[in-house]
Amino acid sequence: MPAETLPITFAAFAEAVKELPLSSVYAKASELRNSIAHLRRSNEELKAFVDGSCDTESEKRELENYIAENDGVMVSMQERIVLLKSEIESRGQQWVEVEVEDNTTATKANGDSSSAPATTNGASELRGTSAQQELPTSTYLEASGDTQHGQEQDGVYL
Repeated sequence: MPAETLPITFAAFAEAVKELPLSSVYAKASELRNSIAHLRRSNEELKAFVDGSCDTESEKRELENYIAENDGVMVSMQERIVLLKSEIESRGQQWVEVEVEDNTTATKANGDSSSAPATTNGASELRGTSAQQELPTSTYLEASGDTQHGQEQDGVYL
């Protein structure tokens, strides 16, 4: 059986994002926000189950451990979003947070107010932006990697 895969370390992540195009940095932020939203929802469901349906104390402790683990993962993901923000700003771009329908935040390139986010299945994408300011859509998140001008690029997948 293969060994458990560990996530990329924070230091390796910080180094890797320096090599990514802006569109990929924005896509990673969107992916992380989506993951955080799913973990939050999962924790809410687990808490409701613990409060109303847990049969044994050991089951309750186990589920509370899962909740705590999810909380730690969310903190780590939020730290990575802060790192992505720093990377964007170090490149001379503006990082703007906007509220989306479920009261979470999303990023918007260069503060273009005509780029209101549209939420579809938990993923945000921007519409009506110029090509230079457009945030990536799901094509950038495919397992095969980033695409730019119809060609695949090699690199580190975060």
